[in-house]
Amino acid sequence: MPALYRDRRVTTDQRGDRGLDKYDPPLLPGGFHQTDLVGLHRLCVEYFPKSAARARLMETLSTIFRSINDSSISARLWIGGGFLTEKENPEDVELTMVVRETSFKILTANQRAFFDWFRSTSLYLEHRCYTYALVLDDARDDWDVLQRYWLRQYGFDDQRRKKAIAEILVPKPSL
Repeated sequence: MPALYRDRRVTTDQRGDRGLDKYDPPLLPGGFHQTDLVGLHRLCVEYFPKSAARARLMETLSTIFRSINDSSISARLWIGGGFLTEKENPEDVELTMVVRETSFKILTANQRAFFDWFRSTSLYLEHRCYTYALVLDDARDDWDVLQRYWLRQYGFDDQRRKKAIAEILVPKPSL
């Protein structure tokens, strides 16, 4: 069989840049995985000692986490993107702040200003971090159905392959 038909992926060696069909497997099985910053650092940075990109992305995540934690917004942070794949030097990290509607309704003016900044400010060009914000209706009886819906929306790549999503709860209680 000719080489063209055996492997249709375009590789770095062939084009000088990453091909569109290159697949970087997730670091965790598909789905949501609760963790904390220490666990995320161990998984996504310490196991890749030669990666400069991972340390920079982790610093961005840590800074954002501290800001959300300091603002005392009760939320879940979903972390995904290239950062949660086996790629040595991922291009990006995706960070989604998920706030329940009952918490959102009682945000102070400062908390609301921070939420609006997070939702509307692009951190991609400077920090390679995509930021998203969701307000979910927690008065629903079908929270599990809603969770599965967002797993389908957020938990698959463009080719419908499962992605891993790390989840960190904030604020982290002070000791």
